[in-house]
Amino acid sequence: MQPRFCSTVVLLLAAALPAAAAPAVPRTMDEQAALAAVEATLAAVSARDEPGIRRYLRPTGTATVLFHRADGSVSVRSSALDAYAEATPGPERYAERMHDPLVRVQGAMALVWGRYSFAVDGKVAHCGEQHFDLVREDGQWKIQNVTWSVQMSGCGAAGTGPE
Repeated sequence: MQPRFCSTVVLLLAAALPAAAAPAVPRTMDEQAALAAVEATLAAVSARDEPGIRRYLRPTGTATVLFHRADGSVSVRSSALDAYAEATPGPERYAERMHDPLVRVQGAMALVWGRYSFAVDGKVAHCGEQHFDLVREDGQWKIQNVTWSVQMSGCGAAGTGPE
């Protein structure tokens, strides 16, 4: 084989092969800290631990939820972030988690965005996308805003995608 032909074959074969997953870029210390605040908040939501939720919320923050209806319409509701912290007691086991979130930090502000699922007693009840806007105050990340969508279908068993 001629060298030019060999390099063309190699390029064609490489293009035909599935791309290998890119190695995960390690998160910076700031990204890890911002994500840890969000994960602790979600753990507190799962545990219905109102003081645990409030620990990471700014008192002047906001919460916005987008409900996706079966007819394709979307209703949007916003409230004080305080409402996000309200935990109702009950026997059901909650489990809210984000799947492979994107984390960005710029100085004293951060964004954590990703797909999430919310399960009740081990069964996915709804899923969607959510993002948390955080600010760093006195060295601690606090949630200024949380926005999430609620999809009742298309969540799949783990809540990560279409069924």
